[in-house]
Amino acid sequence: MVFALVGFMFAAMISFVVINAAYSAASRVKKLKVDEQSFLLAQSMSGIIIDALSGSDNNVTLPDGTTIKAPEGGDLKYDGMTVAYQYIEQKNPADGSIYRFYNDNENGQSFIKNTDTGESGKTFNTVKGKDSISSGATAVRNMVNDMAKRIDRGLSDHATETLTTTYTNPTTGEVYSVETVFKMDSTYSINAVTTASVNTPAGANASRYIVRMDASAAVRTDKLICVGIRDAADSTINVSFDDKLADVTGEELVKVSCYSVTWPADQISTIYVAP
Repeated sequence: MVFALVGFMFAAMISFVVINAAYSAASRVKKLKVDEQSFLLAQSMSGIIIDALSGSDNNVTLPDGTTIKAPEGGDLKYDGMTVAYQYIEQKNPADGSIYRFYNDNENGQSFIKNTDTGESGKTFNTVKGKDSISSGATAVRNMVNDMAKRIDRGLSDHATETLTTTYTNPTTGEVYSVETVFKMDSTYSINAVTTASVNTPAGANASRYIVRMDASAAVRTDKLICVGIRDAADSTINVSFDDKLADVTGEELVKVSCYSVTWPADQISTIYVAP
């Protein structure tokens, strides 16, 4: 009887060790699986943001057809998403105040005086970037453009937007969620923090990854001298980009400012954190 009990206890102990090792291995494999899922969710959102901020790689061209040279000597290219507009700045002789005439589209020849300094005032009307992007990247690009408009109009010294999406795995019941908080400061630089989570069907957090992405903005203004003609009401200036000699009655030389903001790929940094 004693030997039988000792043998049973020995067998039970061995069984316990084997079962515990198998359970630990299974738990570890499951943990690795959910960690991989949360990492892939975070990585996917980062890819969407990078896609949205990608450039077309076409040459940067002024309205008169001339190209802009990069510091290293070659033609400057759209190496990141770029928002832009063109305007003519004028001084009011009555009170000395400065007001602007904006065009409504890229390289438009009709510049209209801006009288609205609020939400619907004239601002970025051109977006340059890669054409073949996903619908998600298109939505992010449109959002970034709208944030830049708020900064440009001076409505705020920063802009914040939050994107959230969730999905329930029909097989496991796990809930996948991704939340990205976008912040843009007065220099148009973007900070995007993405939190990707995998939750159990009971609502407990199984895994989480956080990705921080910073995209510094490059702001530039290129000047172009051309001929313009004002209308009688002083509300519109029609310009000719290929004419730089005011030799007809009513013509005057005007300076067109081409204002643009770009988020170059080499100024985007990404940090992954697994809390």
